[in-house]
Amino acid sequence: MKRFLARVVGRGAFVPFREHAEAVESTAEELSRQLRAWLRGEAVQADVVSGREHQADLIKRKVREDLMRARFSLLARPALLQLLGHQDLIADLCQDAALLMAQRRPPLGIELEDEFRALGEAISRTVHAYSVVIGEFDQAVGSGHIGAHAPRISEGVDRINQLEHESDLLERSIVATIYRREDMPAFDRYHLIQLVLMLGGVVDQVEEASGDLRMLLAGL
Repeated sequence: MKRFLARVVGRGAFVPFREHAEAVESTAEELSRQLRAWLRGEAVQADVVSGREHQADLIKRKVREDLMRARFSLLARPALLQLLGHQDLIADLCQDAALLMAQRRPPLGIELEDEFRALGEAISRTVHAYSVVIGEFDQAVGSGHIGAHAPRISEGVDRINQLEHESDLLERSIVATIYRREDMPAFDRYHLIQLVLMLGGVVDQVEEASGDLRMLLAGL
């Protein structure tokens, strides 16, 4: 089994997966910086986030090419492509959220500013937790000693699930706050809710990717 794993997803083949996750995290970090600028009423540099997303996309294409050329089993290849797809969606949603923020910055008030700031911090924590887990998974597959790393990977996935739950509670709180603002114009309300859903989607995709890791472990 160890020789089989080394052949189908050895260290040389799997390193770009971690590299892609790190590029995705860089995109999320830039989104968080632009969110803080948006909260301060400053111009959002969506092009900077798009640049990070583009770099992640270039790495994604290389990983996909490597996956298609490698001699994976029929089960392993779709599972890894699905993982890559979820990682890619994290960066895509970061880009989309930055573009949306650049279009409009409605008056928020202190309560909404604090809640959006907390959601941005939740995104950073969750994406970083995923980057740590994918690094652990990289080491596990590359070394062939899956069992030795499995508990830490599983703990990391559990941590991501908890962070996603906390983020979900923040999203609900923000939506509730928006609807309590009877003085808020309808279009501003719509814009902010769309932004909440997009930011929350970033965290949701992180959870999806971590779920892929759990399924890959379960099948080894």
